[in-house]
Amino acid sequence: MLSYQHAFHAGNHADILKHFVLTFVLNSLNKKDKPYTFFDTHSGSGLYDFLDNRILKTGEAQKGIQALLQANNPPEEMNDYLTLIKEYAQKNLYPGSPEIEKRLMRKQDTLVLSELHPQEIENLRQNMSNSQFTGENEPSVQIHKRNGWEMIKALTPPATKRGAVLIDPSYEENQDYIDAAKTICEVHKKWSNGIIMLWYPLLSHRKIEIKSMIDTICNSARSLNSNVEISNLQLCVYSEEAKELPRLYGSGMLVINSPWMLQENTEKVITYVKNVLADQFQVE
Repeated sequence: MLSYQHAFHAGNHADILKHFVLTFVLNSLNKKDKPYTFFDTHSGSGLYDFLDNRILKTGEAQKGIQALLQANNPPEEMNDYLTLIKEYAQKNLYPGSPEIEKRLMRKQDTLVLSELHPQEIENLRQNMSNSQFTGENEPSVQIHKRNGWEMIKALTPPATKRGAVLIDPSYEENQDYIDAAKTICEVHKKWSNGIIMLWYPLLSHRKIEIKSMIDTICNSARSLNSNVEISNLQLCVYSEEAKELPRLYGSGMLVINSPWMLQENTEKVITYVKNVLADQFQVE
């Protein structure tokens, strides 16, 4: 299905978790001068306008990133992430994952983006050529109008060997849970040192599918290397014990080959974000 448009949900609580983890991983990769390749399988438009009618219609950004930007005393672990987001917010803009990747990656690195939605990929191409935030140290960017699952399986392992992938499907179809598990298992087997990030929704009616997907990925990764570092990070903005659990009560990030201190830093951020958003959601 190609009906999903991230503009309706850009800047919501799920984006906060996803983009903090993304920022942390990119900064970790940047600690070494050696080049790396980053893949984004479901890229979307890459850049959004806070005044877009779709963002205003749902109000999710207002309850998410805009509330966070107004909060006081964030933990120092959030400094890099918040500094980047605030730079865009000053112009009523919000960076999606491809924009964050382009901004943080370096000249020697390669960014590979994939998007199938006909309007989204045109927006992506335009936004990736946007000169508003252009720097001298940007990576080379490749944009594919291609199925994300197919793209990541075909192009890994990259020639650079070092790198990471962000997998962020819409989960509109049951098949996405199956494809995510199957694809990650296949990619990890041939690119064992690649950092693999999977964003997933916490949906009250999909608990079985989500658990099966995560178990399949983790079991496969550990069968190859029992010492592999795996982080499973979850931000629940509603209590799972609530009498009437909403359809989307949070989200998670599963990270294979998790960088050092990702788990600890993200847990601090999750605690802070839950406290900040408590006024927006019924968090116990």
